[in-house]
Order: sequence, then C-alpha cells, then structure tokens
Amino acid sequence: MRISQRTGQEGERPCADICLSKTASRENIATLFPIHHLADASSEGLAILYQDRIIEANRPLLSCLGTDLQNSLLLENLLPAALKVAPDNQYHSGQLMTLQDGAVPVQFRLAPLRRNDKDCLALAVTFLTPISAATAFPPPESATNLCSKQEFEKQLEGFFNNNTVPQPAGILLHVNINRFRTINERYGTRIANDLLSAIGQRLQTFLTEDCIVSRFGGDEFGIFCPFPYEHPAQATRWAQIMRDVFHTTLPVDGHRIHITASIGCCLLPFDTYRFETACHYAELALSEARRLQSPDWISFNPVMQADVQHRCEMEHDLHRALESNEFFLEFQPLICLKTNRVECVEALLRWQHPVRGVIAPNEFIPVAEDCNLIVPIGRWVLLEACAQASRLPPHIRIAVNISAVQFAHDDMYAAVIQTLFQTGLAAERLELELTESIFLDAVQRNLETMGKIRALGVKIVMDDFGIGFSSLNYLRSFPFDRIKIDRSFIRDMLNDPQAQSIVSAIMTLGHAMSMEVIAEGVETAAQLDMLRHTSCTTAQGFLMGRPAPLADLSACPGMTDTTALPRQSARISRDHLS
Repeated sequence: MRISQRTGQEGERPCADICLSKTASRENIATLFPIHHLADASSEGLAILYQDRIIEANRPLLSCLGTDLQNSLLLENLLPAALKVAPDNQYHSGQLMTLQDGAVPVQFRLAPLRRNDKDCLALAVTFLTPISAATAFPPPESATNLCSKQEFEKQLEGFFNNNTVPQPAGILLHVNINRFRTINERYGTRIANDLLSAIGQRLQTFLTEDCIVSRFGGDEFGIFCPFPYEHPAQATRWAQIMRDVFHTTLPVDGHRIHITASIGCCLLPFDTYRFETACHYAELALSEARRLQSPDWISFNPVMQADVQHRCEMEHDLHRALESNEFFLEFQPLICLKTNRVECVEALLRWQHPVRGVIAPNEFIPVAEDCNLIVPIGRWVLLEACAQASRLPPHIRIAVNISAVQFAHDDMYAAVIQTLFQTGLAAERLELELTESIFLDAVQRNLETMGKIRALGVKIVMDDFGIGFSSLNYLRSFPFDRIKIDRSFIRDMLNDPQAQSIVSAIMTLGHAMSMEVIAEGVETAAQLDMLRHTSCTTAQGFLMGRPAPLADLSACPGMTDTTALPRQSARISRDHLS
C-alpha cells in the first residue's frame, strides 16, 4: 500500500489516495479501505517513517504541512524534536514546521512498526491549536518558552533595518551546551527538557527586555544583546553574563546538574553590518570554542574564516591521501633503563602531502576526527604498525596511539583481533596507548572494550599521565599495564622542584599499583641521569632516538637482523575504508 495524493475538484484540498497492485484481492481491498478512511478522518496527524523520512501520511498531517507528499520528507526539517526521543509510544512536545515557514505546537508519539520487512516507525501528532491558527510568527519554543529560530532571525533583521536607530549595534552569541547528549542519556528526556526550561528561565532573568533570545533547537541557543554604538565595551559585559548563565549547577527534579557551554560571538557592526554574515561568524566562533573546549567565550576573528577554508581543503586532501597511500609511519625507540636496549618502538603517523611535503599529525588528526576519517586512518596505522613489527625480533613490542574519537566510533576489539590475525603478530607484543579523554563519554562501554582487548594479551598504556583532571580515578577504574608520564614534567623536573616531586610521586604510584612507568620526552643526559635514580623502567625521547623509518633504527641496541625488515608498506584494504 502507498498513500499518495490525488487532486480533487477545483477549490478542494488535495486528499490522500491508496494505490493497490492489480493483483490485490477483494478481501484485501475491503480490509484496507476502512483503515484508510479512518486515518483521514482522525483528528491526529498520522505518518509512517522510514530512515527518518515521512513516506506515508494522512490528510490532516499533509494539510498542516502544505504538501502533497510526492516525495518523501525529511523528519529533521518538519519535526526535529522527534529525532531526539525514543520510540516509546509516550507523548513529547515539539514544533511541527510547515512548508510555509510557520510552526505549530504539537504533542507527538513514536512507536516501532514493521512494514514490508522493514523497520519503520509510526508517528502520531496531536495539534494543540487549530491548524488554521498558524501565524506568521512561530509560537515560543515549547521546552524553554523562548522564541523560535525563525522569529529570532526576523526580529534581528527588523532591528538592523530600523531607520529610527542611527547606528544599531549589539553582540550576537551562539551557545551550545556541552555534553547535553550525555545528560539526556543519563537522566532521560523529561529531565533534560526540564533542564532546558530552567535554562530558558535563567536567560529571561538575566537579560533585559530589549534582548532577543531563542532556542535554535536541540542544545543550541541564539542571543542578541543590543548596546549603544558609542559603548562597544558593553559587549564584554554581555558575554560575561552569558558565560555565567551557562556555567552553573541547576536543581532539576531532585537532581543537581552541572552544565557548561561553548560560546561564540560576533559584534555588529564592528565585525560585519550584515545579519546573515553575523550569524555565520558567530557559528565559526562557536566551532572554535568547541574545538578549544574553552571555558570562556570566543569572539570571531577573520583568521577563523581562513581556517575553515584550510580545513575544508585538508579534508578533501585526506580523502585522497587514503586512496593514494600518502601516509607512512616512523618509529621511535623506547629504551629499558636496566639493559639500555630497545624493548619497544612507538609507531608515529606521518603524511607525505604531494604539495606541502610532510605534515605532522597534530595538524591533520583533528581534521580527520571531525570528518570521520579517523577510523579508516586509525585502522591503517594499526595494521601497518603490526605488519612491520611482526618482522622485528620477538622481544620488541610495538606501541600504537589510539584516538579517543576512533575508540568511540570503531569496534576496537574487532579491529585488534582482525589486525593480529592478518599480521600474525603475538598479542603480547602489541601496546595500545590511550589518553584519559577516552573516558569522557560512554565510560562503562569503553572500560568493557578495554578489558576484552587486554584479555587477549594486548597491553594497555595510559598516555600523557598527570595532565588530566581524573587520571588517578581512572587508574582505579582500570588496571593499566603501563603509564606514560607527560613530557612536560620531564622537561621541567631539573629546574622545577614541584615537577620533580610529581615525577617521583608518579613513580611511587606506578610501583605500588604494579604498573610500569615510562618517561617520554627525555632530551638531555641530565634528565636521563635523574630518571635512573628513580623506579622508572623505560625512557623515550630524542636523546635515545628520534622518530625514523624502522630500517634506520637498526643500529640501536636490540634492533638486529635488518634483512628481515619490511621493504614495502602494507596497503590499506577496501574493508578498512568502509
């Protein structure tokens, strides 16, 4: 069955029709038609969703939307709130966006539906006001009682086209609540919506009547605060107020929920006098605030526009780099302080760009993480590193850095098993280096995955130990095999007694917890000599060896049998690109 549109008599609304195959039986027709008429007669809007698209709908819903459903409609454009709730057949609040740029307040519910051997969803929409009551300005956003994004834009356009104001000026802020998805998953949709409502009330309390504030949708807000053109310093005052509004702890239904936010802002007319450009600039500043994880607001800077262009070009080049085998590995030795021999080599990713030359990973890895290329790149690194290590003497291990984004989006347990199987490397010779950022989301799931990988015999190393806020807590949560002291402490320990004390404390802690301690960033003989008088077991740094192709490390003690070293890099398979 397919619900489509047939055109009625002139002046009549289009109405839904049912298309049946020519082979349909009379019994089937007799069964289907009453259901169809009942759906059209319902006061609710009814629809069937497949892959977040409306593929069938009844007359009340289509009449409200103002469409004939000749093509399937994206749910995110019509009822974005429905993408954020579970199909639990419970009512939720939302805004139904019509195709005439209006919005209708609704209650909706979703339920699973199996149709034509496909997993679909049934959507029921209850209209809170008569459909004909939709106005030019959308009603307030339901969860926060703030104006919608459409009204926000219309009011701002009116403000800047107001000829009665000599030189209108103000600050436009785009705000995104940090880790709101985690709050939603932990406390549930109802409490998350109550939190948004509390934020909306807090905004209305702190802002003046001439400010315009909107919830754009999800966890993003737009705020515009006007001020006299002659007093641009007021922009800083408003930015400080917004920082205080969104960095707080709120009591919600018996819970105390701590929130922070990323804030980007643009000054009008100092950055631009065009409203559309100001929105773009504020969004660029917000993206920068997210990237930096800044606890403060970030103001637009023209460099951001150039950075966006640069990142877009790099993203395009990264896709080509995977296909053209432009990545290669260098290796840095880790020296056992007791034997002065190489016991492990760390694989370090490099990119041989055809125009720019060799690009360091700290420049392109963040871009790869943003555009979801980190998974295939990370799988290539794991496979290539293990393939080369499998031809080294059996006492030498290989250490591979794993991005927290890759760990979150890839099946790391399966990736490790597949790599070990393909390369024949013993699990005991592989080490995965992880930073504590891997625990920011999905902590329990990540701990379980790490436990499964460790059960294979693979060693798990905490990298950059000492610079995070919760490193000690994570050592209690998971029995790491080794911890790596961050290079900043090794660099400063000769001249900074506090850094020296921290290094000593980490050594003692590692020994007490039966974890080996690795010092990275060793660059001077004095640093190495100081480490030898501690319980440090392994050192890594330029003093012992700079990153280089594996064959170039053959002179290091323990790196023997250079004829067995690989002559050609293993190429990435199509499986890793999927």
